[in-house]
Amino acid sequence: MSGRTLTNVVNEQTVALNALIYGYAGHSLVTPHAAIQQIWWTEERINEKVTAEFVTSRLRPNERQWLERSVGFGDLTDDTYIDWIMERARRLFLVLAEVGESDKIFTVVDRSWDDDDLPLQMDDIEKLELSNRRNDQVNNRFYHTQFTFLLRELDEGVHIDYAPNEVLPLEYVMALPPAVTLQHWSRVHRPKEPAVVYVRRKFALGDVNSPDAFESDYIMDVESSRMVEHEHIAPVWASYTLKGAGYTLTNFVGQHTLKSFIDHRNPAQYQKLPKPERRHLILGWLHCLADAIATLHQMGFCHSSIRPSNILIDEHNNIAFSDIGSLETFQKDKKPDPMEVYVYGAPEANTSTKPLEAEASAPSPTIGNVRKPSVASKSSGGSSNSSGSGRQKLTKVPTNEFSNFNFGFKKTKLAPKPRSRMHDTEKADVFSLGCIFLELITFMLKKKAHDFIKHRSSKQKVNMGGKNSRTDSSYHANLERVESWMKVIEDAAAEQTDDSFAAIPHILILVRGMLSRAPGVRPSARDVRDRLLDILLNHTSMPSVHCGSHKHDIGVATSSNSDSDRTSSMSSFRSSSLSLSTMSSDTDTIRSGPSTMRGVSSILNSYADRSTLDDISEFDDAESVRTIGKAHNAPMRIEVDPYRVAPRSQPV
Repeated sequence: MSGRTLTNVVNEQTVALNALIYGYAGHSLVTPHAAIQQIWWTEERINEKVTAEFVTSRLRPNERQWLERSVGFGDLTDDTYIDWIMERARRLFLVLAEVGESDKIFTVVDRSWDDDDLPLQMDDIEKLELSNRRNDQVNNRFYHTQFTFLLRELDEGVHIDYAPNEVLPLEYVMALPPAVTLQHWSRVHRPKEPAVVYVRRKFALGDVNSPDAFESDYIMDVESSRMVEHEHIAPVWASYTLKGAGYTLTNFVGQHTLKSFIDHRNPAQYQKLPKPERRHLILGWLHCLADAIATLHQMGFCHSSIRPSNILIDEHNNIAFSDIGSLETFQKDKKPDPMEVYVYGAPEANTSTKPLEAEASAPSPTIGNVRKPSVASKSSGGSSNSSGSGRQKLTKVPTNEFSNFNFGFKKTKLAPKPRSRMHDTEKADVFSLGCIFLELITFMLKKKAHDFIKHRSSKQKVNMGGKNSRTDSSYHANLERVESWMKVIEDAAAEQTDDSFAAIPHILILVRGMLSRAPGVRPSARDVRDRLLDILLNHTSMPSVHCGSHKHDIGVATSSNSDSDRTSSMSSFRSSSLSLSTMSSDTDTIRSGPSTMRGVSSILNSYADRSTLDDISEFDDAESVRTIGKAHNAPMRIEVDPYRVAPRSQPV
């Protein structure tokens, strides 16, 4: 035990053992009341350690006089050796001091090496001639020691490729969320920031036969997710790769999925709110989710996986989609329920007459002779057979704008295989969102989710992954029963006196349009969002509507050829009410006309003048560390500001 150090005792195994024995982690195995002080060589700690006095104390008297001399290439800079060490090579000096070769710092400076060159490879280490004779033991010690001090801290918007021996500056948080149905995603915090928690997700970059088979998809999907910034889509706060796996961190920490939130019926965080605020919260969620989907569609994405298990709620009752469902990387670490995929799917995704590509991770169930549907890529048309200009998944379209553009990942990437997905359309997203709306309204009226499922279920044999069910509770197969449940909800809302319930009949009219069997007559997500805002402003006393400014609009104009078109511009929401009462469930007159779509090239053109591209650091070695960022450690943020319009003013 005497040979062990604090660093190699505190590892994943001992932390897990602590959690098993004591129910919590981060404390001493011997004295569980005492917290373990993990040693992190952060920038702050290195600056405190490596002072001019420290450098001087590690050198012989005859070597100290060199510190005030100009560096060997003095014609290029006025720096002295001590200036170079203190400004550029503190970590390198620490490594040399640790292996007992502090005097080699002069060789390092003469070669104009600095901390940005870490980690050094063995060929470079040998050039330092750390011993008078060739000594592989000293060289190996330098190689392994450098990773102790090479602490590349993750920051917002940054990606780092960590070398196998590099220190990962994260610690586990062992507290479990109240909802056991959350995916098995670990929770971590950065050094000395235990109160700031992140959710970490892990994705395999390949398999045994091809270790990097999925790496290109991971890279593109992470970058695509960063292009969409919305409060109600869990962001990729940072990402990194390590030992054949890709990881993402998000600062949206879910305590519940929407499914577990509704199933609990009385979540503690919800019960703490006064009753009027609870109702306003649910109504606000409807609008915020619609705003998130509208933004996705404007950015060229479909979600394609709108289901309760993919919607998160944090401890402060904030709601967000866990990710963008059409980005396949983010589906690989989940354990999807095939029945849930089927229940919330649109009719057009479940009525194919020929075999389609099945979703590998969650094969959809089949009913009778209906064949397995695909979970498809998106096109922007109203249905899967749309012949209009298809909006391709943003990250998967090969464009010339990507040439010579580097996001900080490896230079050579395999071209991703095209994935044919026919039925994931914007209108399919609207249908699934309508299902979510109806369940939230049911919850708001204190109706049991089980009663709703029982009401809409029909006796029809369903095969799901080899298991049989005698009932079909899907929305698309039971639209008539869903309609009768909406009548139950409407009657229940009419009995309530609070003004929040006055909005329910108007919202249900909108939901009927969203659940139309024909994709072409469903409203667009943007129409849903705008009409919801109009309803909330005209029929409730909500003090404010979150996302009401629609600040995520990027100037995509939509036109409508509907017979029940808007009576006026949305610039004044209270001026007039939409004539939604003329719509019926199956003959919905809401029709979304063609929309001006911003293409992939126009998004990428916004990067043309970004100064951060000049500051991307790239190493050729496979084990080197690559960080995206502004100069030095500042993170690179991908913005879409050039395409945003000014936020809409709130109506008076």
